[in-house]
Amino acid sequence: MTSSPRYYLGILPHLLNPIDLDYEWFGVLWLEEDNRFPIIVGYWFTKEESEITHNVIQTGVSKWTPVSDHQIVIRMYESIRNQQKKQDWETRTRLSIRTIFSSPWNEVSSGLYIIKSRDTYPLHASAILKKKFFIWLEHAAVCETEGDLHAFMNRVSEEHQMETLMKKGSPTVK
Repeated sequence: MTSSPRYYLGILPHLLNPIDLDYEWFGVLWLEEDNRFPIIVGYWFTKEESEITHNVIQTGVSKWTPVSDHQIVIRMYESIRNQQKKQDWETRTRLSIRTIFSSPWNEVSSGLYIIKSRDTYPLHASAILKKKFFIWLEHAAVCETEGDLHAFMNRVSEEHQMETLMKKGSPTVK
């Protein structure tokens, strides 16, 4: 006989939203069935704590057990972020053909470039490969510190066997 699933909700303030690059409320809803590993049902980043419970109700779940153990919620957050980091690293995308004719890409030579989304941390970093007729997004990462950015650059360098990646005058995205 199987028991009905038990839903749990953990909420913490000031965790990094990797899309908006803001530190916001983070909420995660998960269930556990028959003493198996937890299954994450949904997660949210919001400006207000109350928005999270509203989002949970929108999923159709009306009853849950609140979890206030900081470590459990952090482990859920880290699990989600690790999956996102893996996907950001492995997903390779060819950019629109029009990109090669627009600034700054029409002004730079073929090669591998690291682009930062902004000058302040946290930021998005991207490894862009320009070829003669195509531009590829090779890798991406969310960097919270300068150390994260250097780790990303080193990983790109190792993956693509490059000695130096950034040159003076590298393209910038505005």
